[in-house]
Amino acid sequence: MAFDGWLGMSGRSSCAAFRASAATLCILGAILVGGLMGGCASSSRSEGGEDMPSFRNIAPQALGKKAFVINRYPGVAIFDYDRDGDQDFYVTQMEGGPNFLFRNEGGGAFSEVSREAGVAAEGSNSTGVVACDIDNDGYQDLYVGSRGRHFDALDFRSADMREGLREAITDRLFLNDGNGAFSDITAAAFGDSANSRSAASAACADVDGDGWLDIYVGNRADFDFVRFDRPNHHGNFNVLYVNNGNLTFTEMARRAGVDGPQIVMRAPDGRAIFYEDRSSGELFQGYDPEMRDFGGNRVGDPTGQTWATLFFDHDGDGDSDLWIADDGDRLKVFRNDSARGDVRFSLVEAELPIGQWMGFALGDYDSDEDLDVFVTNIGFHPLTRRPVPVPSADCAYTHQFAWGSCFHLLMRNDGSAEQFEAGGAFHFVDVAQATHVEPSRIMPPVSLNAENIHPAWEAPAGVAAYDFGFGAVFLDYENDGDQDLYWLGSLVSRGEGPGGQLYPGAGRMLRGDGLGGFEDVTVEAHLLDTQDVDYSTLDPDDPSFDAERQRISPAFHENGKGLAKGDLNGDGFVDLIATNSSGDVYKNGSVGFAKGPLFVWINEGSDRRWITLRLKGRMAIDGTGSNADAVGARVYLKARTSADRALTQVQEVLASSTFLSMNSLDVHFGLGEAENVDEIAIVWPSGATQTLNDVAANQILVVEEPKAQP
Repeated sequence: MAFDGWLGMSGRSSCAAFRASAATLCILGAILVGGLMGGCASSSRSEGGEDMPSFRNIAPQALGKKAFVINRYPGVAIFDYDRDGDQDFYVTQMEGGPNFLFRNEGGGAFSEVSREAGVAAEGSNSTGVVACDIDNDGYQDLYVGSRGRHFDALDFRSADMREGLREAITDRLFLNDGNGAFSDITAAAFGDSANSRSAASAACADVDGDGWLDIYVGNRADFDFVRFDRPNHHGNFNVLYVNNGNLTFTEMARRAGVDGPQIVMRAPDGRAIFYEDRSSGELFQGYDPEMRDFGGNRVGDPTGQTWATLFFDHDGDGDSDLWIADDGDRLKVFRNDSARGDVRFSLVEAELPIGQWMGFALGDYDSDEDLDVFVTNIGFHPLTRRPVPVPSADCAYTHQFAWGSCFHLLMRNDGSAEQFEAGGAFHFVDVAQATHVEPSRIMPPVSLNAENIHPAWEAPAGVAAYDFGFGAVFLDYENDGDQDLYWLGSLVSRGEGPGGQLYPGAGRMLRGDGLGGFEDVTVEAHLLDTQDVDYSTLDPDDPSFDAERQRISPAFHENGKGLAKGDLNGDGFVDLIATNSSGDVYKNGSVGFAKGPLFVWINEGSDRRWITLRLKGRMAIDGTGSNADAVGARVYLKARTSADRALTQVQEVLASSTFLSMNSLDVHFGLGEAENVDEIAIVWPSGATQTLNDVAANQILVVEEPKAQP
């Protein structure tokens, strides 16, 4: 498909009128870079005999004692907070902290500077984090979510009953001052609407097209009241902060229709399960309004438990739509129907299955020039046991019905330009079971052996046959021009701590073939979410191979949670950062925490080429056009390899949640053997379009949004 056709899918003007040579475009700079962290590139060989890069965890050396966190739900955001050209990252901890801000010093070195930067937030029970430029000054600011304290039996309505509790559970907004420091502007920015409802994840988008980034916060529930063994399953209402353009926000989630609909809770016969408010007679599905916390206040809200939030233009009409992943409820998709001064969303898909939806990944996995969505879930694990008969939000119950699922979703985008333009219909189809995955010879999921599946269940297939997941990303880790998929996650029961065998998962790297299929290369890529793995021998036929001794098994997993991608060393290959929950440890009648390790996986790379774009909206230049970070911009790329193979790719600039976490804003494309890019077409959030022709490979390219045409 030609670029003109690609841009036509957005409902905007063809880019033909904007053709220009690269020399006349607003390109601020191109940085030719090499591997800054040194070390010899290593690779593994797949079953097909083709070399692939592997990753190296540098966290123990680079972060030292700070390579561990104490937090049940640690998030990570990769961003260049000091605008020195390299990627820094921020990691959250529980109350008592501090949260960590790791400044990238180059050469594989990082300095922890949270206190001097003013973002330690030691009084905050921190969770998810997003970094976006709310004031269009060219520097990314930080929104840090918070949640309730463990074991105090107090929900948010009782926050003033304990000293410091309100501070601990209230989210923070830190304004980047542009001098290496941040200012806490939470009170001034939000006033009485500051969120204290147990945030999980946050996302930024310009929902009304005014050039200012707005903030959406997905709230889960206070952990003390989360239960999956009964039908009452409350969450907390989500919040939407619309940017007023003066460092203040107006909360309007309910008015906009995105605070969260009621929970779906069904009996085995399919009938809804309701609870009555005795004082008003009102009925609530799946929510018991009579439930009270230790302070005597009502617990939670009659809505789902949101884990992750994703903004992207799913219908190609030029604005950011919203996807919400709820734990134990339906996945929800909202179409953006907003206009200037009127923020409004419509629920367009209400029949997606009930599941433990947790994390989002967005990418064109089948190379058909549109964006697909992967959503993590519990995975096959409950199918190894008999079905649960008691109605609840646990997918071990819901999976036995047509309206429930434990499997990951792979939502293939089957929409066409004509279908979208005809009314923004929903054209995504789940193809997880039908998507072929070549299994690992070293560590295949146990679900592939039908004897491991309880006879009451049907054996899973494809991507659906794989393990538990929280954070997830699509990335071209090989730079071969197509998208690969990585996720990590595990769930442990109380008292077991990291390594517990309730829904174990050590992460999965599925190498894409560009045609919609995958190969499991987790072990070869050295991406097990496990400490002290020995990758020296990876041939199962080698007499020296010993999976248990080498710790190559989900049994040795950590408690994977947050995940983010970004090129940390500027070598043109995408790196990964993973967080792990600290986990509860019960000993001698007391509760403690086993620290969760951070993994900073550096991609060892290969000889394949690449290009990275850093987009700058005009709001940071002259106060017109798109937001400074160009969040919501769509980028299309066209190149041709030395073997005359066409590479056509598409990505969108996102400031959304993978699960508690946020990727770098950089837009990275692998180019295989191509020495240059034939065309790059950019559709800016403002509607402006721009085309670059004949651009050299192996560079970081900073591109300014063009001035509006007179």
